[in-house]
Amino acid sequence: MLHGEKPYRINNNEPQPAQGTPDPPEELSETGRVIWAYVVGELTAMRLAHRADAHALHAYVEAVELHAHASAMVHRAGPLIKDRDGAVRTNPAVRIQREAARTMLALAREFGLTPASRVHLQTEQVAEDAAARLLG
Repeated sequence: MLHGEKPYRINNNEPQPAQGTPDPPEELSETGRVIWAYVVGELTAMRLAHRADAHALHAYVEAVELHAHASAMVHRAGPLIKDRDGAVRTNPAVRIQREAARTMLALAREFGLTPASRVHLQTEQVAEDAAARLLG
């Protein structure tokens, strides 16, 4: 309450997911596995990686990969292309790129992967071991 939080908004009984990090889905591509490992590493460092989030994390990784592929296509061909009739129109990859970016950003917010979303998150602070502090 001292920091402006209304008591009725504080959930003291928030369900806690099981311990452990999520395993990558079998169907991920090699690029998807690299993205998965990076994101799970970041979430683990923030103490936000949980097995219960595997499906949402899978959707995020697929959106990141799709965005990268569409971006590569846009960079190769440009945002405007000529159709069969020679008329200039928007490259269809631009729409895919934009939709993947929206999905990616929405899911990134859920995981605290944007600067603005991290402001609202809190995690328990782990007390640092005095010996580790001296030796580190």
